[in-house]
Amino acid sequence: MLTIDVKEEVDSEWNNRLIKSELATIYQTREWGTLLSEMGKKPLFLEFINEQGNVVAQLLLSVSNPSTKNLRNVIKKIFRRSIITWAYGPIIFNPKLINDVYYSLSKFSYLKKYKILGYQHPLSNHDLSKLDYLSVEQWATFLIDLNQPLEVLYANIDNHSGRKNIERSQKRGVIIEEITENNLEDYVNLLNQTSSLMGRKKISLEQMNRIWKFLKPLGYSGFLAKKNDTTLSGILFSFLNNFIIEAGVIRAEEDKNQKLYSQDLIKWKIIEWGVLNKMKYYNLAGFNPEPQSTKEKGIFRYKKKWGGIRTNYWIIRGLNK
Repeated sequence: MLTIDVKEEVDSEWNNRLIKSELATIYQTREWGTLLSEMGKKPLFLEFINEQGNVVAQLLLSVSNPSTKNLRNVIKKIFRRSIITWAYGPIIFNPKLINDVYYSLSKFSYLKKYKILGYQHPLSNHDLSKLDYLSVEQWATFLIDLNQPLEVLYANIDNHSGRKNIERSQKRGVIIEEITENNLEDYVNLLNQTSSLMGRKKISLEQMNRIWKFLKPLGYSGFLAKKNDTTLSGILFSFLNNFIIEAGVIRAEEDKNQKLYSQDLIKWKIIEWGVLNKMKYYNLAGFNPEPQSTKEKGIFRYKKKWGGIRTNYWIIRGLNK
């Protein structure tokens, strides 16, 4: 069995190893660990070490504690364990050691104290359901292969609910801007507007600027959709290792009410950008492969219409004794 070395801080060697893997994402970088810490979470950097003393795998995870802002949450904390989460990991440098890495992770005593929610990278192509010491759930995504010609990618999009929406958005005067430090405030304003409607915590422009400057060198960008100087929607995305992962999707009520379809136009712009910049895949993020609710079925249809490759992956939800 491999040994696990746990660190709260790491040097540049962490990222140097990471970027050599095709499974590298910003969510496993040293910088993301710093941001987790600033968000009130505890980052832990796990290094899996073989008998020769070499790091054969690594995993950044975070520990979140139940909130204690009021008495109700104090009571909840007594009965609720903290949760450990991670995204797109672990990063395994030797495919022959996949089973050894997951077995070592399952024996890692630190994890046994907490709830677990760990997301596998969709390109990892390893069936975790065969590992009886893990409690897993299958999830899925659509990956758009950006190595194809642009005209093929456009033709792959569903005509009625995709291509027509893109054309409608353009005809109705929607324009797309790439996000920079000069218009990042527009994204923050719309984000806080939607956060207020949903009862979520707002973010300051200073906080967003720090995140932007921190992640931009790793591969981080985004687009805004506007009409007559009104911001309609926005999408952020990372692209470390030429693998686009969208995040931070926001949409104004005006876009919905006026049926401007700005998010469809942004997605097409990301596809165009990805082809131009020689990206490999555009990950449309996860969905339930067996949708139950009306909302889940709607999410599935929306993601499917972009013509991507359906790809299954696993969510680790616990350890079996």
